[in-house]
Amino acid sequence: MKSLLILPLLAIATILTSCGGSGIEQPTVVRLEPAKYAGEWHEVGRLPNRFEKDLVAAKATYALQKDGSLKVTNDGLKADGEKTSIEGAATVPDPKQPGRLKVRFDPFPASLFAGDYWVLALTDDYRKALVGSPNQNFLWVLSKNAKDTKDDFAPFLKIAADLGYATGDIYWNPKRME
Repeated sequence: MKSLLILPLLAIATILTSCGGSGIEQPTVVRLEPAKYAGEWHEVGRLPNRFEKDLVAAKATYALQKDGSLKVTNDGLKADGEKTSIEGAATVPDPKQPGRLKVRFDPFPASLFAGDYWVLALTDDYRKALVGSPNQNFLWVLSKNAKDTKDDFAPFLKIAADLGYATGDIYWNPKRME
């Protein structure tokens, strides 16, 4: 229960700290079809962040809504077996930049703020994704295949490094959530 109360506060802190810029232009995918992006994404790796501290596995499930937005459910697993979960919605504020989504999590007060969710790279089959933030503080290596490992993402890691992300600091999740 504590995790459910802490997650919204951590989401707010994360959003507030993601406001700066790095000076490196962050190109995002020029095409993103929410219906294809929908589904279960396993977190293979991530840059360390406060709101996922102590998680050994994480996944995000995206469900297409009638208005074109995506319902987001983030689930996490701690080493002691405790599970965490938070829900929200992802939207594309500018159709000319479909890879630059805004994510807002429930409950209040986290719902007051929207965080950047920038899709930096995506395979044509929508099975692997690299997601970051404009200031390079946040990075996620995601796959729809729970068996993918760090080795399956070499091209994405090069993209991330070229964009200024600290790829040597990526935490590679030892587990996957079912």
